[in-house]
Amino acid sequence: MPAPAPHAAGLLSDGPAATPPHAAGTAAAVRPGDAWITEAVNRAGIAVWRRDLSSDLLVGSDAFFRLLEMPVPPGPIPSQTVRRMLLPEEGERAAELTAALLASGQPQESLLRYRLDSGRVLQLLTRRTLLRDTLGRPQAVLAVTLDVTDHHVRQQDAERELADARERVALAVSGAGIGTWEWWPQTGQARWDENMYRLRGMEPGDRAPTHDERMALIHPEDRGLVAEVLAQRAGAGPTLATEFRIVRPDGQVRWLASRSATLTDPETGEARRIGVNWDITDRRVAEQARRDAEVALRESHAKSQFLARMSHELRTPLNAVLGFSQLLLAEAAPGTAGAGRLSQRESLEHIRRAGRHLLSLVDDVLDLARIEGGELTLVREPVRLADLVSQALPMVAPQAESAGVHLRADTAALEHTVLADTRRLRQVLLNLLSNGIKYNRSGGQVAIDAEAAGALVRLRVRDNGRGIAADRLPELFQPFNRLGAEREAIEGTGIGLAIVKSLVEHMGGHVQVHSRLGEGSVFEVLLPRPAARGERPSPSSVAPATDGGMPAHPAQAAAAAAFEGPVPGAAPATARRRRLLYIEDNEVNALIVSELLATVPGYELVVAVDGTRGLAAAQHAPPELVLLDMQLPDMDGFEVLRRLRESPATASLPVVALSANVMPDQVRRGMAAGLADYWAKPLDVPLFLQRLGALLPPLAGR
Repeated sequence: MPAPAPHAAGLLSDGPAATPPHAAGTAAAVRPGDAWITEAVNRAGIAVWRRDLSSDLLVGSDAFFRLLEMPVPPGPIPSQTVRRMLLPEEGERAAELTAALLASGQPQESLLRYRLDSGRVLQLLTRRTLLRDTLGRPQAVLAVTLDVTDHHVRQQDAERELADARERVALAVSGAGIGTWEWWPQTGQARWDENMYRLRGMEPGDRAPTHDERMALIHPEDRGLVAEVLAQRAGAGPTLATEFRIVRPDGQVRWLASRSATLTDPETGEARRIGVNWDITDRRVAEQARRDAEVALRESHAKSQFLARMSHELRTPLNAVLGFSQLLLAEAAPGTAGAGRLSQRESLEHIRRAGRHLLSLVDDVLDLARIEGGELTLVREPVRLADLVSQALPMVAPQAESAGVHLRADTAALEHTVLADTRRLRQVLLNLLSNGIKYNRSGGQVAIDAEAAGALVRLRVRDNGRGIAADRLPELFQPFNRLGAEREAIEGTGIGLAIVKSLVEHMGGHVQVHSRLGEGSVFEVLLPRPAARGERPSPSSVAPATDGGMPAHPAQAAAAAAFEGPVPGAAPATARRRRLLYIEDNEVNALIVSELLATVPGYELVVAVDGTRGLAAAQHAPPELVLLDMQLPDMDGFEVLRRLRESPATASLPVVALSANVMPDQVRRGMAAGLADYWAKPLDVPLFLQRLGALLPPLAGR
């Protein structure tokens, strides 16, 4: 391995861009024309050294070795040769300083004591800088060392040494933007070098600023701190370090760091302070940005937890309202009772409608909160509008038929592909179609078409309904603002259009609306084209509708929409029943599932009120399917699932979450942990029975 560049020539070449000495040798470490730097360093007696981290070898200027009373070596030496001179009590601190430098990468000052072979003890002030290779890896430590030992020499020798030290430090730090200063507390006299002025955005002057002038440059909020530090500096104290803000003449605020040590004249006893200043604004800004990011992350996490809790608390009572209303509706079928039963059915229908409205409100609020909180994950892919519209129209067809509104799609005009999230774009389209139907008139029409608009595609939903007054259009996308429709018998939450706007903008597009009162409205969604023109997504990219954000089993959504009674073709009463275990602490939730399964022959339900009893029941008589609430009094559902998987008797049991917490991250975590599916509360009775039948169909009797 070639030796690192000896002496100052190899040390003063540009650190981060310099070729590592062990890789390219001495010649590569010195730029052409750098010989004058080597000569200047040696002539100035600057104590400069460099330690290579990979080889632990050290090279230094002639002045460095003279400072340590060592002969100038012909090449690199082990760094341990210098470290062994540290006083015993300084060794551990020196190791900590090196570790801190490698961890932070920030320039560092230290004041350490060394015992030379002659017995003399030196107090050395050293500024270290970490050098990195072209890949950003720590390569070496570059340092400038200053002897600040209190020598018992004649006054003239001290003054000469001080002048020499000032010259050496000025040469060493001028290129690094470090300012040096001296201060005599007894007289108040001060001395600044040129960099002290430049750090403060000032032109160098003939004299250092007075105390009042210096304090005027400091940020008002930091003057008290600096005054306290100055009070400490008045005596012969230890090395002091502080950081403070200054205000430049142009109003710019910068952060400066200060390090200083006290020297005392042995003959007169007069103390003076010498120190350095340098700009640390970038570091402080980076640290503040990191702290802000940590705070934002904690706030985001807390918000997600709050939304999950709110969702759970609202959905749990809704489960009882919707579950029992659907059960009673099935019992109170028309024609099976007198007028009184029909009135009861009508009342129950109002309960169900109100419950579903509240559930829709909860889902919309959570959706809007996730979008505005930046927690929504979008997968942008090419989406063919014709395919999307063909799937959306059947979903709103019953609503349109009930309202007497005709739906029309221009198939040829819809032959465009946009870059969007398939599921979220379908949500946007369904919302616009539903609004076009709700705010229309009997015999009215809702039409869908599209056209190219440069790099964008314009998807239009037109209606010839009531329209919107021009002065109300600015309010259209405000959450919970229904423009007076809340006083009419038109269902809605007032959040849908706010969600539409946010979703489209998050997909890289925007929404426009044109409307005339009494004539109708046109909503336009403009989205970018995909980069690859003509690319068509596979059929699987246009997924079927989902229930509460949960993936539905194939063909279940359409079947569930028309289902209002027991599962057709259920097993006869003589069928052998299939065993289900439901782990649920809420008595009402358990009762709903129990009553629901009682309407479907072929199932036997066992209920456990907490995780411990559920695990015991599964071990005693393993069921064929486990329904699991994810929030139990003694342990959460993930712990129950983990213990079921650990036991050989229950390791292969299919487990389905039945939970009111349907936040996307919760669902993803559950599916990753091994759940067979994740079903949302409140229950949709037809969809629940369809999914149950798909996972565990009743057995035919024997």
